[in-house]
Amino acid sequence: MDKIREFIEEQFLIEFDESFPETSDLFKEGVMDSFGYIQLIRFLEKEFDIKFTEQEITGGVMVSLAQIELAVEQKVAARTG
Repeated sequence: MDKIREFIEEQFLIEFDESFPETSDLFKEGVMDSFGYIQLIRFLEKEFDIKFTEQEITGGVMVSLAQIELAVEQKVAARTG
């Protein structure tokens, strides 16, 4: 899941550390907007060969790195069975 962290840090010019933990809400912190979110979803779908439903994308669940990584792990696990 390091690829997700690296993508977010490079794309949005942030660094996760003690002052900005992986549980930080990327929208509330002003790091990511809706355009950036779509870029992230496209990256995740391509990189991990997964597909998010509209409900998953708009459900507001994936707002932190920790939540994004968990969602991807679940998608990959469901795909591989």
